[in-house]
Amino acid sequence: MQIRELSVVECLFDLDLALPTLGKFWIRSAPRNDGVVLGAYLNGESAQRLVGIAVLRLKKWAAIEYIFVDEEFRGQGVGTQLVQTAASLAQERGKPVIKARAIIQEPCGRIFAHLLEKVGFQAHDTASIFRFRNTYQARQAWAEFMERKGRRICKRLEERGFRTISFAEADAELMERFAQAVKTRFPANLNPYSFLDSHDHKVVRDFSFLALKGDEPAAYILLTTIDGKTLSAQQLSVSFQYQRSGAFLLPIAALAEKAFHSPHGYRLLSAMVYNSNSRMISLYQGFLQPLAVNVNTQYFYVLPLQEGDCSTCGDREESI
Repeated sequence: MQIRELSVVECLFDLDLALPTLGKFWIRSAPRNDGVVLGAYLNGESAQRLVGIAVLRLKKWAAIEYIFVDEEFRGQGVGTQLVQTAASLAQERGKPVIKARAIIQEPCGRIFAHLLEKVGFQAHDTASIFRFRNTYQARQAWAEFMERKGRRICKRLEERGFRTISFAEADAELMERFAQAVKTRFPANLNPYSFLDSHDHKVVRDFSFLALKGDEPAAYILLTTIDGKTLSAQQLSVSFQYQRSGAFLLPIAALAEKAFHSPHGYRLLSAMVYNSNSRMISLYQGFLQPLAVNVNTQYFYVLPLQEGDCSTCGDREESI
């Protein structure tokens, strides 16, 4: 088997693999994120055959963003060789660690997690992934929550001068106020402009909402899509001044109203929350989990590449 780095042209035109949408997204994103795509080839009678790929990001640290092996060749060590080659390349580029993640409940998730552990990766964090569908049961559960509690909270907030607006409706002046507010008034670990300014993540502004107190940004929820079918809740954040006020509910309620009662082509909504974020986990479990069709667990793995250097092992990506 030969594993080599693929050129941009090969990634765009010559990948003879039945890749899902997520795989195509990561391959397309790789050149813009200091990334490379590794291809695993087997020698055939007349030509080499591509049987697997790995997408490796090379920024502050290295990260295996995506890995795929043709179903016919799974269980033959292709994935292991791709991971080992990715780690070797990251080490050659001077990266201190290489990271990866696996969703245990997905068809190949547990296999990939075992593969990572076999190579030497260690799990250092976990997150819960909530997935929601626009079903009768979900609409009913949300309506019951709003009747029991939510509508009363929203009404009190509105009486205090809060209102909600979508990012699609926000004008340039409001977006400038928002840009200034996120620098000092919102948690620094969540940067909405990593999505709003991204070439890869398409922000769905009609489904992303901003709660205001007067004209002051108080809370927001930001959603993206990569395929026009699935919405991903990337960030839910509340201004320091309005934490514990219930302001977080306004953008969520606006999103639920839009998702449940407006015609659109989105079939699924997902959100990832770090399990160590106890307040957010409590929020989701308290009134959103009954709406979820499933809750999966994602493990975050790290492999130090420099002797004794794991200073960035715990650094996190953007997340709710």
